[in-house]
Parts: sequence; structure tokens; C-alpha cells
Amino acid sequence: MPEKSIRILEQMMDVAAFRNKVLTSNIANADTPGYKAKDISFQEEMEKAVSSDGKSEYNIYESGTTMSERDGNTVNLDIEMAKVAENTLIYDTAAQLMVMKIRMKKNVLSAP
Repeated sequence: MPEKSIRILEQMMDVAAFRNKVLTSNIANADTPGYKAKDISFQEEMEKAVSSDGKSEYNIYESGTTMSERDGNTVNLDIEMAKVAENTLIYDTAAQLMVMKIRMKKNVLSAP
């Protein structure tokens, strides 16, 4: 069984990867009439993931705050791109920490 910190980093990467799919779907549908922007709460999903042993369903909610008068679409590309950038930083940080943890374990195991 992996140590707790590695398991948490894996969960961080899983939640961030899922959130990235949701956010990029919003961007892809920026011109779709009636499309409602969606998101997940990274913090809430991490709390659920850490407190449970198995995978749980993500709580997806509508995140658009303003609706386009012409077509009812709630995607704001500037906001979505900022969310993607923030989410990418979270994912990349977790991945870098994972590499460091694995490298440290490797060094300990290969030490004479």
C-alpha cells in the first residue's frame, strides 16, 4: 500500500485531471447556444477523496455567472482560461512532488 502522501498526490492529480476535462469542455462549447458552463470544487473533491478509500462521483455544478443575451450561453472564455491555468499549476505541482517523493525513495533504496 502506497504511503499516504503519495496517495494524496495521486488523488490531487486525478481531481485536477477531471476538472481539466470539465473546463476544456466549457471552452469547446463557448459558441454553443444554451450551453451552461460547469465546474467542480477542487477543495471539496479533495476532501471527499482523502476521507474515502474508493473513488466517488464528482459533484459537477453550473458555474457560469452571466448569460449571453443572444444565445443563453454562460461560458466566459477569460474566466475559463484563468481556471485552466490555475488547475494546470495544481496538477503540475502535484506531479513534481510525486517525482520528488519517488526519487527520494529510489535514493534511499539504492544507498549502500
